[in-house]
Amino acid sequence: MARWLRPVQPNDQAISLTGDTAFVGLDLKTQDPAQLLTGWYQEGYNARIENGGLASRKGCIAPGAFNYISYGQIYGVGIYSDPNGLEYLAIAVNAGVWFTYDGGQAEMVPMADAINYPVEFNQAFNNFYMWRGPNMTPLVWGGDFSVYWQELPGPGVDTTRKVMPNAYTAETFANRILTPHDRDGMAISDIESDLYLWVQNDFRVNAGEADTLVRIFPWVQTTVMLFKQHCIFQMANVTGDLSQSTLQKLPGTLGLCGLKAVVAVSGDIFFMDWSGVYKISQVFEGSPQASALPVSDDIKPIIDSINWTNAAGIRAEARRERVYFAVPLQNATRNNALLVYNLVTTAWESVDTFGDPNFRIDDLIKTNYIGERRLFAIDRAQGLVLVLEQGRSDLMGATTAFEHQIQFAVLTRGYRGVGPRNNFPRVGIDLASWNPQFSVEAFVDGSNAKTLVSNRTKDRTKYETFGAPNWDPTNRADDHATARRKDYSVGFQTPVNGFMLGNNGIQLERPQESTERFDVGMFGRYCQFRFENNAGTIGIRSVILEGFEDQREPRTQV
Repeated sequence: MARWLRPVQPNDQAISLTGDTAFVGLDLKTQDPAQLLTGWYQEGYNARIENGGLASRKGCIAPGAFNYISYGQIYGVGIYSDPNGLEYLAIAVNAGVWFTYDGGQAEMVPMADAINYPVEFNQAFNNFYMWRGPNMTPLVWGGDFSVYWQELPGPGVDTTRKVMPNAYTAETFANRILTPHDRDGMAISDIESDLYLWVQNDFRVNAGEADTLVRIFPWVQTTVMLFKQHCIFQMANVTGDLSQSTLQKLPGTLGLCGLKAVVAVSGDIFFMDWSGVYKISQVFEGSPQASALPVSDDIKPIIDSINWTNAAGIRAEARRERVYFAVPLQNATRNNALLVYNLVTTAWESVDTFGDPNFRIDDLIKTNYIGERRLFAIDRAQGLVLVLEQGRSDLMGATTAFEHQIQFAVLTRGYRGVGPRNNFPRVGIDLASWNPQFSVEAFVDGSNAKTLVSNRTKDRTKYETFGAPNWDPTNRADDHATARRKDYSVGFQTPVNGFMLGNNGIQLERPQESTERFDVGMFGRYCQFRFENNAGTIGIRSVILEGFEDQREPRTQV
Protein backbone atom coordinates (compact mmCIF):
# COMPACT_ATOMS: atom_id res chain seq x y z
CA MET A 1 0.00 0.00 0.00
CA ALA A 2 1.26 3.46 -0.83
CA ARG A 3 2.23 5.44 2.25
CA TRP A 4 -0.35 8.16 1.61
CA LEU A 5 -3.26 5.70 1.40
CA ARG A 6 -5.26 4.85 4.47
CA PRO A 7 -6.96 1.49 4.99
CA VAL A 8 -10.34 1.14 3.31
CA GLN A 9 -13.14 1.82 5.72
CA PRO A 10 -16.60 0.23 5.42
CA ASN A 11 -18.03 3.21 3.56
CA ASP A 12 -14.93 3.97 1.48
CA GLN A 13 -14.55 3.27 -2.21
CA ALA A 14 -11.60 0.93 -2.82
CA ILE A 15 -8.75 2.35 -4.89
CA SER A 16 -7.96 0.38 -8.04
CA LEU A 17 -4.67 0.62 -9.93
CA THR A 18 -4.27 0.64 -13.68
CA GLY A 19 -1.47 1.62 -16.05
CA ASP A 20 1.48 0.25 -18.02
CA THR A 21 4.63 -1.40 -16.69
CA ALA A 22 5.99 -2.09 -20.20
CA PHE A 23 5.41 -0.67 -23.67
CA VAL A 24 4.84 -2.31 -27.03
CA GLY A 25 4.37 0.25 -29.80
CA LEU A 26 2.29 2.86 -31.59
CA ASP A 27 -1.40 2.53 -32.34
CA LEU A 28 -2.68 5.60 -34.17
CA LYS A 29 -5.53 3.82 -35.87
CA THR A 30 -7.74 3.10 -32.83
CA GLN A 31 -9.93 6.14 -32.32
CA ASP A 32 -10.96 5.52 -28.70
CA PRO A 33 -7.88 5.88 -26.44
CA ALA A 34 -9.51 3.58 -23.87
CA GLN A 35 -9.65 0.75 -26.44
CA LEU A 36 -5.88 0.56 -26.91
CA LEU A 37 -4.36 -2.65 -25.59
CA THR A 38 -2.01 -2.73 -22.62
CA GLY A 39 1.41 -1.32 -23.46
CA TRP A 40 0.38 0.50 -26.63
CA TYR A 41 0.51 4.29 -26.90
CA GLN A 42 -1.34 6.71 -29.16
CA GLU A 43 1.51 9.01 -30.22
CA GLY A 44 5.28 8.70 -30.15
CA TYR A 45 7.90 11.12 -31.42
CA ASN A 46 11.65 10.55 -31.13
CA ALA A 47 11.02 7.57 -28.87
CA ARG A 48 12.55 4.11 -28.52
CA ILE A 49 11.48 0.93 -26.75
CA GLU A 50 14.32 -0.80 -24.90
CA ASN A 51 13.51 -3.91 -22.85
CA GLY A 52 9.96 -2.75 -22.34
CA GLY A 53 10.80 0.80 -21.29
CA LEU A 54 10.03 3.87 -23.38
CA ALA A 55 12.83 6.44 -23.75
CA SER A 56 14.19 9.26 -25.88
CA ARG A 57 15.92 8.09 -29.02
CA LYS A 58 19.65 8.48 -29.34
CA GLY A 59 20.96 11.48 -31.22
CA CYS A 60 23.08 11.88 -34.33
CA ILE A 61 26.49 13.36 -35.09
CA ALA A 62 28.34 14.62 -38.16
CA PRO A 63 31.61 12.60 -38.14
CA GLY A 64 34.62 14.64 -39.18
CA ALA A 65 35.98 11.92 -41.46
CA PHE A 66 32.84 12.13 -43.60
CA ASN A 67 32.23 15.89 -43.42
CA TYR A 68 35.55 17.74 -43.60
CA ILE A 69 35.10 17.95 -47.38
CA SER A 70 32.76 20.71 -48.58
CA TYR A 71 30.68 18.58 -50.92
CA GLY A 72 28.11 21.13 -52.00
CA GLN A 73 25.24 19.44 -53.81
CA ILE A 74 25.42 15.63 -53.64
CA TYR A 75 24.09 13.70 -56.64
CA GLY A 76 24.42 10.10 -55.45
CA VAL A 77 25.94 7.80 -52.83
CA GLY A 78 27.13 4.20 -52.78
CA ILE A 79 29.46 1.72 -51.11
CA TYR A 80 32.73 0.49 -52.64
CA SER A 81 34.98 -2.22 -51.16
CA ASP A 82 38.53 -2.54 -52.44
CA PRO A 83 40.30 -5.92 -52.83
CA ASN A 84 41.79 -5.52 -49.33
CA GLY A 85 38.35 -5.24 -47.74
CA LEU A 86 38.54 -1.49 -47.03
CA GLU A 87 35.06 -0.03 -47.43
CA TYR A 88 34.52 3.47 -48.85
CA LEU A 89 31.48 5.72 -48.88
CA ALA A 90 31.26 7.04 -52.46
CA ILE A 91 29.75 10.52 -52.77
CA ALA A 92 29.06 11.97 -56.21
CA VAL A 93 29.48 15.74 -56.52
CA ASN A 94 29.76 18.18 -59.39
CA ALA A 95 33.45 17.57 -60.09
CA GLY A 96 33.49 13.80 -59.64
CA VAL A 97 33.21 11.19 -56.89
CA TRP A 98 34.72 11.41 -53.41
CA PHE A 99 35.73 8.16 -51.71
CA THR A 100 35.91 8.49 -47.93
CA TYR A 101 35.99 6.21 -44.91
CA ASP A 102 36.22 6.47 -41.14
CA GLY A 103 39.76 7.21 -40.01
CA GLY A 104 41.14 7.87 -43.47
CA GLN A 105 41.68 10.65 -45.96
CA ALA A 106 39.13 11.18 -48.72
CA GLU A 107 40.22 10.79 -52.33
CA MET A 108 38.58 12.17 -55.45
CA VAL A 109 38.10 10.41 -58.79
CA PRO A 110 37.35 13.31 -61.18
CA MET A 111 34.93 13.35 -64.08
CA ALA A 112 35.69 14.71 -67.52
CA ASP A 113 32.26 16.38 -67.55
CA ALA A 114 30.46 17.91 -64.60
CA ILE A 115 27.78 15.89 -62.81
CA ASN A 116 24.53 17.79 -62.50
CA TYR A 117 22.10 14.87 -62.53
CA PRO A 118 21.30 12.04 -60.07
CA VAL A 119 23.43 8.91 -60.31
CA GLU A 120 23.41 5.45 -58.74
CA PHE A 121 26.31 3.12 -57.97
CA ASN A 122 26.83 -0.62 -57.75
CA GLN A 123 29.90 -2.79 -57.41
CA ALA A 124 30.48 -5.91 -59.47
CA PHE A 125 33.68 -7.86 -58.95
CA ASN A 126 36.46 -5.26 -58.50
CA ASN A 127 34.75 -2.69 -60.72
CA PHE A 128 32.57 0.19 -59.54
CA TYR A 129 29.80 1.26 -61.90
CA MET A 130 28.01 4.60 -62.19
CA TRP A 131 24.53 4.52 -63.72
CA ARG A 132 23.39 7.83 -65.17
CA GLY A 133 19.91 7.23 -66.54
CA PRO A 134 18.47 6.08 -69.88
CA ASN A 135 20.02 8.88 -71.93
CA MET A 136 23.65 8.49 -70.78
CA THR A 137 26.05 5.57 -70.98
CA PRO A 138 27.16 3.97 -67.70
CA LEU A 139 30.72 4.50 -66.49
CA VAL A 140 33.14 2.16 -64.77
CA TRP A 141 36.07 2.68 -62.40
CA GLY A 142 38.53 -0.10 -61.65
CA GLY A 143 39.66 0.93 -58.16
CA ASP A 144 42.85 2.80 -59.17
CA PHE A 145 42.71 6.39 -57.90
CA SER A 146 45.10 7.49 -60.65
CA VAL A 147 42.62 6.43 -63.35
CA TYR A 148 39.43 8.36 -64.08
CA TRP A 149 35.95 7.12 -64.87
CA GLN A 150 35.68 5.41 -68.25
CA GLU A 151 32.92 4.17 -70.51
CA LEU A 152 32.29 0.43 -70.59
CA PRO A 153 34.56 -1.33 -73.12
CA GLY A 154 32.73 -2.77 -76.13
CA PRO A 155 32.55 -6.43 -77.22
CA GLY A 156 34.89 -5.92 -80.16
CA VAL A 157 34.09 -8.16 -83.13
CA ASP A 158 31.58 -10.27 -81.17
CA THR A 159 28.20 -9.18 -82.54
CA THR A 160 26.20 -11.47 -80.25
CA ARG A 161 27.01 -9.38 -77.18
CA LYS A 162 26.51 -5.79 -76.13
CA VAL A 163 27.61 -3.64 -73.21
CA MET A 164 25.03 -3.24 -70.46
CA PRO A 165 22.29 -0.81 -71.52
CA ASN A 166 21.78 2.71 -70.22
CA ALA A 167 19.81 2.60 -66.96
CA TYR A 168 19.07 4.37 -63.70
CA THR A 169 20.48 1.54 -61.59
CA ALA A 170 21.69 -2.07 -61.55
CA GLU A 171 22.19 -4.94 -59.11
CA THR A 172 24.90 -7.56 -58.71
CA PHE A 173 23.67 -11.13 -58.16
CA ALA A 174 25.13 -14.59 -58.79
CA ASN A 175 28.30 -13.03 -60.31
CA ARG A 176 26.20 -11.19 -62.88
CA ILE A 177 24.98 -7.62 -63.38
CA LEU A 178 21.20 -7.29 -63.58
CA THR A 179 20.06 -4.05 -65.21
CA PRO A 180 16.46 -2.80 -65.53
CA HIS A 181 16.08 -0.76 -68.69
CA ASP A 182 13.38 0.81 -70.83
CA ARG A 183 9.95 0.24 -69.26
CA ASP A 184 10.04 -3.44 -68.34
CA GLY A 185 13.29 -4.85 -69.74
CA MET A 186 15.98 -6.65 -67.72
CA ALA A 187 19.42 -7.33 -69.15
CA ILE A 188 21.53 -9.99 -67.39
CA SER A 189 25.26 -9.96 -68.05
CA ASP A 190 27.60 -12.86 -68.60
CA ILE A 191 29.29 -14.23 -65.49
CA GLU A 192 31.90 -11.76 -64.18
CA SER A 193 31.40 -9.48 -67.18
CA ASP A 194 29.61 -6.27 -68.11
CA LEU A 195 28.64 -7.66 -71.52
CA TYR A 196 25.42 -9.56 -72.12
CA LEU A 197 24.10 -11.92 -74.77
CA TRP A 198 21.45 -9.57 -76.06
CA VAL A 199 19.47 -12.21 -77.98
CA GLN A 200 19.03 -14.63 -75.04
CA ASN A 201 19.60 -12.68 -71.83
CA ASP A 202 17.40 -9.64 -72.31
CA PHE A 203 14.09 -10.42 -70.60
CA ARG A 204 10.71 -8.73 -70.57
CA VAL A 205 9.00 -8.55 -67.19
CA ASN A 206 5.42 -8.19 -68.29
CA ALA A 207 2.17 -10.10 -67.94
CA GLY A 208 0.01 -7.54 -69.69
CA GLU A 209 0.79 -4.64 -67.32
CA ALA A 210 1.72 -1.15 -68.38
CA ASP A 211 3.68 -0.15 -65.27
CA THR A 212 7.43 0.34 -65.03
CA LEU A 213 10.03 -2.03 -63.58
CA VAL A 214 11.31 -0.08 -60.57
CA ARG A 215 13.83 -2.34 -58.84
CA ILE A 216 15.55 -5.70 -59.20
CA PHE A 217 16.01 -6.93 -55.65
CA PRO A 218 18.18 -9.97 -54.76
CA TRP A 219 16.43 -12.36 -52.39
CA VAL A 220 17.33 -15.86 -51.16
CA GLN A 221 19.57 -18.38 -52.89
CA THR A 222 19.08 -18.02 -56.66
CA THR A 223 15.93 -15.90 -56.60
CA VAL A 224 15.43 -12.21 -57.32
CA MET A 225 12.28 -10.15 -56.78
CA LEU A 226 11.27 -7.81 -59.58
CA PHE A 227 9.32 -4.85 -58.23
CA LYS A 228 7.17 -2.94 -60.65
CA GLN A 229 4.96 -0.01 -59.70
CA HIS A 230 1.82 -2.10 -59.18
CA CYS A 231 2.91 -5.73 -59.24
CA ILE A 232 5.76 -8.01 -58.16
CA PHE A 233 7.45 -10.85 -60.05
CA GLN A 234 9.68 -13.63 -58.79
CA MET A 235 12.51 -14.85 -61.00
CA ALA A 236 14.01 -18.15 -59.86
CA ASN A 237 17.11 -20.12 -60.92
CA VAL A 238 19.14 -17.01 -61.78
CA THR A 239 22.38 -18.94 -61.95
CA GLY A 240 24.42 -20.83 -64.52
CA ASP A 241 22.29 -21.52 -67.57
CA LEU A 242 19.65 -18.78 -67.63
CA SER A 243 17.45 -20.83 -69.94
CA GLN A 244 16.37 -22.72 -66.81
CA SER A 245 15.18 -19.59 -65.02
CA THR A 246 11.47 -19.08 -64.40
CA LEU A 247 9.37 -15.93 -64.05
CA GLN A 248 6.24 -15.90 -61.89
CA LYS A 249 3.92 -13.07 -60.88
CA LEU A 250 2.90 -12.79 -57.22
CA PRO A 251 -0.83 -12.43 -56.54
CA GLY A 252 -2.23 -8.97 -55.92
CA THR A 253 -1.51 -5.46 -57.07
CA LEU A 254 1.20 -4.46 -54.61
CA GLY A 255 4.22 -2.65 -56.01
CA LEU A 256 7.14 -0.41 -55.09
CA CYS A 257 6.77 3.36 -54.84
CA GLY A 258 10.47 4.22 -55.09
CA LEU A 259 13.80 2.72 -56.09
CA LYS A 260 15.17 2.49 -52.54
CA ALA A 261 11.93 2.05 -50.59
CA VAL A 262 12.76 -1.61 -49.93
CA VAL A 263 15.07 -3.43 -47.52
CA ALA A 264 15.81 -7.07 -46.70
CA VAL A 265 15.90 -8.29 -43.10
CA SER A 266 17.13 -11.87 -43.03
CA GLY A 267 14.67 -13.74 -45.27
CA ASP A 268 11.98 -11.05 -45.11
CA ILE A 269 11.55 -8.03 -47.38
CA PHE A 270 9.97 -4.79 -46.14
CA PHE A 271 8.83 -2.42 -48.87
CA MET A 272 6.69 0.67 -49.30
CA ASP A 273 3.71 0.28 -51.59
CA TRP A 274 1.48 3.23 -52.45
CA SER A 275 -0.84 2.16 -49.63
CA GLY A 276 1.70 1.48 -46.88
CA VAL A 277 4.52 -0.81 -45.76
CA TYR A 278 4.20 -4.52 -46.58
CA LYS A 279 6.34 -7.57 -45.87
CA ILE A 280 7.28 -10.49 -48.10
CA SER A 281 8.12 -13.70 -46.23
CA GLN A 282 9.26 -17.11 -47.36
CA VAL A 283 6.40 -19.47 -46.47
CA PHE A 284 7.98 -22.48 -48.17
CA GLU A 285 11.45 -22.72 -49.69
CA GLY A 286 11.61 -20.37 -52.66
CA SER A 287 7.94 -19.45 -52.21
CA PRO A 288 7.47 -15.75 -51.34
CA GLN A 289 4.20 -14.45 -49.97
CA ALA A 290 3.27 -10.82 -49.37
CA SER A 291 1.29 -9.91 -46.27
CA ALA A 292 -2.43 -9.42 -46.83
CA LEU A 293 -2.60 -6.39 -44.56
CA PRO A 294 0.06 -3.68 -44.48
CA VAL A 295 2.57 -3.85 -41.66
CA SER A 296 1.89 -0.12 -41.29
CA ASP A 297 -1.82 -0.58 -40.52
CA ASP A 298 -1.35 0.62 -36.92
CA ILE A 299 0.06 3.96 -38.15
CA LYS A 300 -2.38 4.49 -41.00
CA PRO A 301 -2.90 8.22 -40.20
CA ILE A 302 0.85 8.78 -40.67
CA ILE A 303 0.85 6.81 -43.93
CA ASP A 304 -2.09 8.88 -45.15
CA SER A 305 -0.11 12.08 -44.47
CA ILE A 306 2.78 11.07 -46.75
CA ASN A 307 3.21 13.34 -49.76
CA TRP A 308 2.82 10.58 -52.36
CA THR A 309 3.67 12.99 -55.16
CA ASN A 310 7.28 12.70 -54.00
CA ALA A 311 7.19 9.03 -53.00
CA ALA A 312 10.00 8.17 -55.44
CA GLY A 313 12.46 9.56 -52.90
CA ILE A 314 11.34 7.35 -49.99
CA ARG A 315 14.24 5.39 -48.48
CA ALA A 316 14.36 2.21 -46.39
CA GLU A 317 17.17 0.65 -44.36
CA ALA A 318 17.58 -1.69 -41.38
CA ARG A 319 20.01 -1.95 -38.49
CA ARG A 320 19.93 -4.38 -35.60
CA GLU A 321 16.32 -4.75 -34.40
CA ARG A 322 14.87 -1.79 -36.30
CA VAL A 323 13.67 -0.94 -39.79
CA TYR A 324 13.70 2.72 -40.86
CA PHE A 325 11.64 4.42 -43.57
CA ALA A 326 12.49 8.01 -44.52
CA VAL A 327 9.32 9.68 -45.82
CA PRO A 328 8.06 13.15 -46.83
CA LEU A 329 5.19 14.08 -44.50
CA GLN A 330 2.55 16.71 -45.15
CA ASN A 331 3.75 19.19 -47.81
CA ALA A 332 7.43 18.23 -47.71
CA THR A 333 8.93 17.46 -51.12
CA ARG A 334 11.91 15.60 -49.60
CA ASN A 335 12.03 13.17 -46.69
CA ASN A 336 11.62 15.06 -43.41
CA ALA A 337 10.81 12.22 -41.00
CA LEU A 338 11.81 8.67 -40.09
CA LEU A 339 9.26 5.96 -39.37
CA VAL A 340 10.83 3.38 -37.05
CA TYR A 341 9.64 -0.24 -36.83
CA ASN A 342 10.77 -2.53 -34.01
CA LEU A 343 11.38 -6.12 -35.10
CA VAL A 344 11.35 -7.41 -31.53
CA THR A 345 7.92 -6.03 -30.58
CA THR A 346 6.73 -6.23 -34.23
CA ALA A 347 5.29 -2.75 -33.83
CA TRP A 348 6.03 0.81 -34.89
CA GLU A 349 7.65 2.77 -32.10
CA SER A 350 8.33 6.31 -33.28
CA VAL A 351 8.13 9.11 -35.80
CA ASP A 352 11.57 10.73 -35.71
CA THR A 353 12.11 14.40 -36.50
CA PHE A 354 15.17 16.63 -36.29
CA GLY A 355 15.83 20.04 -34.76
CA ASP A 356 17.15 21.59 -37.97
CA PRO A 357 13.97 22.45 -39.92
CA ASN A 358 15.92 22.40 -43.19
CA PHE A 359 17.43 18.94 -42.73
CA ARG A 360 16.18 16.29 -45.16
CA ILE A 361 16.95 12.59 -45.44
CA ASP A 362 17.76 12.01 -49.10
CA ASP A 363 19.65 8.77 -48.46
CA LEU A 364 19.89 6.05 -45.83
CA ILE A 365 23.02 3.94 -46.12
CA LYS A 366 25.17 1.68 -43.93
CA THR A 367 28.94 1.76 -43.71
CA ASN A 368 31.69 1.31 -41.12
CA TYR A 369 32.12 3.75 -38.27
CA ILE A 370 34.34 3.16 -35.19
CA GLY A 371 34.63 -0.52 -36.06
CA GLU A 372 30.90 -1.09 -36.40
CA ARG A 373 28.47 -1.02 -39.30
CA ARG A 374 26.30 2.03 -38.69
CA LEU A 375 23.34 3.73 -40.28
CA PHE A 376 23.94 7.10 -41.98
CA ALA A 377 21.48 9.75 -43.15
CA ILE A 378 22.57 12.09 -45.95
CA ASP A 379 21.16 15.47 -46.89
CA ARG A 380 22.16 15.98 -50.51
CA ALA A 381 21.32 19.68 -50.68
CA GLN A 382 23.36 20.60 -47.58
CA GLY A 383 26.12 18.10 -48.36
CA LEU A 384 25.74 16.72 -44.83
CA VAL A 385 26.51 13.16 -43.68
CA LEU A 386 25.14 12.11 -40.26
CA VAL A 387 25.51 8.88 -38.32
CA LEU A 388 22.26 8.02 -36.54
CA GLU A 389 21.65 6.55 -33.08
CA GLN A 390 24.71 8.18 -31.49
CA GLY A 391 24.95 10.50 -28.47
CA ARG A 392 22.38 12.37 -26.39
CA SER A 393 21.58 15.20 -28.81
CA ASP A 394 21.53 15.93 -32.54
CA LEU A 395 24.95 17.44 -33.30
CA MET A 396 24.37 18.31 -36.95
CA GLY A 397 27.62 20.14 -37.59
CA ALA A 398 31.20 20.63 -36.45
CA THR A 399 30.46 22.75 -33.35
CA THR A 400 27.85 23.06 -30.60
CA ALA A 401 26.26 25.88 -32.63
CA PHE A 402 24.69 23.06 -34.66
CA GLU A 403 23.46 21.13 -31.63
CA HIS A 404 19.74 20.45 -31.20
CA GLN A 405 18.04 18.84 -28.24
CA ILE A 406 15.87 15.80 -28.95
CA GLN A 407 12.17 16.64 -28.70
CA PHE A 408 10.63 13.57 -27.08
CA ALA A 409 6.82 13.31 -26.93
CA VAL A 410 4.50 10.42 -26.07
CA LEU A 411 0.72 10.24 -25.60
CA THR A 412 -0.25 7.14 -23.63
CA ARG A 413 -3.35 5.07 -24.09
CA GLY A 414 -6.45 5.92 -22.11
CA TYR A 415 -6.35 4.15 -18.75
CA ARG A 416 -9.89 3.02 -18.01
CA GLY A 417 -11.42 3.11 -14.58
CA VAL A 418 -13.57 0.42 -13.03
CA GLY A 419 -16.84 2.07 -14.08
CA PRO A 420 -18.34 4.49 -16.58
CA ARG A 421 -17.50 7.46 -14.34
CA ASN A 422 -14.33 7.45 -12.29
CA ASN A 423 -12.34 9.68 -10.00
CA PHE A 424 -8.61 9.67 -10.79
CA PRO A 425 -6.88 11.22 -7.76
CA ARG A 426 -3.17 10.49 -8.36
CA VAL A 427 -0.62 9.02 -10.75
CA GLY A 428 2.86 7.64 -10.13
CA ILE A 429 5.39 7.66 -12.96
CA ASP A 430 8.74 5.85 -12.79
CA LEU A 431 11.31 7.82 -14.78
CA ALA A 432 14.96 7.44 -15.74
CA SER A 433 16.31 10.87 -16.68
CA TRP A 434 19.53 12.60 -17.67
CA ASN A 435 19.56 16.42 -17.62
CA PRO A 436 15.82 16.52 -18.47
CA GLN A 437 13.31 19.29 -18.98
CA PHE A 438 9.97 17.52 -18.99
CA SER A 439 6.27 18.30 -18.87
CA VAL A 440 3.27 16.09 -18.13
CA GLU A 441 -0.35 16.73 -19.07
CA ALA A 442 -3.45 14.70 -18.20
CA PHE A 443 -6.55 14.24 -20.37
CA VAL A 444 -9.91 12.70 -19.66
CA ASP A 445 -12.74 12.20 -22.11
CA GLY A 446 -14.59 15.40 -22.88
CA SER A 447 -12.10 17.83 -21.35
CA ASN A 448 -9.00 19.83 -22.18
CA ALA A 449 -5.52 19.07 -20.90
CA LYS A 450 -4.56 19.63 -17.29
CA THR A 451 -0.89 20.45 -16.76
CA LEU A 452 0.58 18.35 -13.96
CA VAL A 453 4.11 19.71 -14.31
CA SER A 454 5.75 22.04 -16.82
CA ASN A 455 9.43 22.17 -17.87
CA ARG A 456 10.69 20.48 -14.73
CA THR A 457 14.46 20.12 -14.53
CA LYS A 458 16.77 18.20 -12.21
CA ASP A 459 19.61 20.00 -10.42
CA ARG A 460 22.79 17.95 -10.80
CA THR A 461 24.23 19.46 -7.61
CA LYS A 462 21.29 18.55 -5.33
CA TYR A 463 20.53 15.31 -3.50
CA GLU A 464 17.20 13.73 -2.63
CA THR A 465 18.55 13.12 0.87
CA PHE A 466 17.55 15.90 3.26
CA GLY A 467 20.44 17.99 4.52
CA ALA A 468 23.05 16.50 2.18
CA PRO A 469 25.58 19.11 1.00
CA ASN A 470 25.59 20.07 -2.67
CA TRP A 471 27.77 18.12 -5.05
CA ASP A 472 30.79 20.03 -6.38
CA PRO A 473 30.47 20.12 -10.22
CA THR A 474 34.26 19.90 -10.51
CA ASN A 475 34.08 16.48 -8.80
CA ARG A 476 36.83 17.63 -6.46
CA ALA A 477 35.72 15.09 -3.84
CA ASP A 478 35.75 12.22 -6.37
CA ASP A 479 32.14 11.42 -5.49
CA HIS A 480 30.25 11.58 -8.78
CA ALA A 481 28.61 8.18 -8.19
CA THR A 482 27.21 8.98 -4.75
CA ALA A 483 23.67 7.64 -4.49
CA ARG A 484 20.43 9.65 -4.58
CA ARG A 485 21.65 12.69 -6.46
CA LYS A 486 18.88 14.22 -8.55
CA ASP A 487 20.82 14.09 -11.81
CA TYR A 488 24.12 12.55 -12.88
CA SER A 489 24.78 14.62 -15.98
CA VAL A 490 28.04 16.56 -16.11
CA GLY A 491 28.38 20.18 -17.23
CA PHE A 492 31.55 20.90 -19.14
CA GLN A 493 31.25 24.65 -18.56
CA THR A 494 32.08 25.04 -14.85
CA PRO A 495 33.74 27.95 -12.98
CA VAL A 496 37.10 26.22 -13.46
CA ASN A 497 36.22 25.14 -17.01
CA GLY A 498 36.27 21.41 -16.43
CA PHE A 499 36.06 18.63 -13.85
CA MET A 500 38.28 15.98 -12.33
CA LEU A 501 37.94 12.31 -13.12
CA GLY A 502 39.51 11.25 -9.82
CA ASN A 503 40.20 7.63 -8.94
CA ASN A 504 36.58 6.54 -9.26
CA GLY A 505 35.97 8.16 -12.64
CA ILE A 506 32.76 9.64 -14.05
CA GLN A 507 29.96 7.85 -15.85
CA LEU A 508 28.99 10.56 -18.32
CA GLU A 509 25.63 9.19 -19.47
CA ARG A 510 24.36 7.62 -16.26
CA PRO A 511 20.59 8.18 -15.82
CA GLN A 512 18.93 8.73 -12.46
CA GLU A 513 15.78 6.80 -11.64
CA SER A 514 12.97 8.32 -9.62
CA THR A 515 9.23 8.07 -9.05
CA GLU A 516 7.31 11.24 -9.80
CA ARG A 517 3.89 11.51 -8.15
CA PHE A 518 1.27 14.00 -9.24
CA ASP A 519 -2.24 14.92 -8.13
CA VAL A 520 -4.61 14.39 -11.05
CA GLY A 521 -8.04 15.14 -9.57
CA MET A 522 -10.03 14.54 -12.76
CA PHE A 523 -13.24 12.67 -13.49
CA GLY A 524 -13.97 10.59 -16.58
CA ARG A 525 -14.25 7.23 -18.27
CA TYR A 526 -10.50 7.11 -18.86
CA CYS A 527 -7.39 9.21 -18.29
CA GLN A 528 -4.35 9.48 -20.54
CA PHE A 529 -1.07 11.37 -20.24
CA ARG A 530 1.17 13.31 -22.58
CA PHE A 531 4.89 13.38 -21.80
CA GLU A 532 7.23 15.89 -23.41
CA ASN A 533 10.95 16.34 -22.88
CA ASN A 534 12.90 19.20 -24.46
CA ALA A 535 16.44 18.64 -23.15
CA GLY A 536 18.66 15.71 -22.30
CA THR A 537 16.94 12.34 -22.24
CA ILE A 538 14.10 10.74 -20.36
CA GLY A 539 12.81 7.20 -20.00
CA ILE A 540 9.36 6.10 -18.86
CA ARG A 541 9.56 2.80 -16.98
CA SER A 542 5.95 2.62 -15.79
CA VAL A 543 2.76 4.64 -15.36
CA ILE A 544 0.48 3.64 -12.45
CA LEU A 545 -2.82 5.50 -12.15
CA GLU A 546 -5.10 5.37 -9.12
CA GLY A 547 -8.85 5.50 -9.56
CA PHE A 548 -12.19 4.56 -8.10
CA GLU A 549 -15.71 4.60 -9.40
CA ASP A 550 -17.48 7.86 -8.59
CA GLN A 551 -20.84 6.53 -7.55
CA ARG A 552 -23.47 9.18 -6.95
CA GLU A 553 -26.91 8.65 -5.54
CA PRO A 554 -29.54 9.16 -8.27
CA ARG A 555 -31.53 12.32 -7.81
CA THR A 556 -35.16 12.49 -8.78
CA GLN A 557 -35.95 15.24 -11.22
CA VAL A 558 -38.96 17.36 -10.34
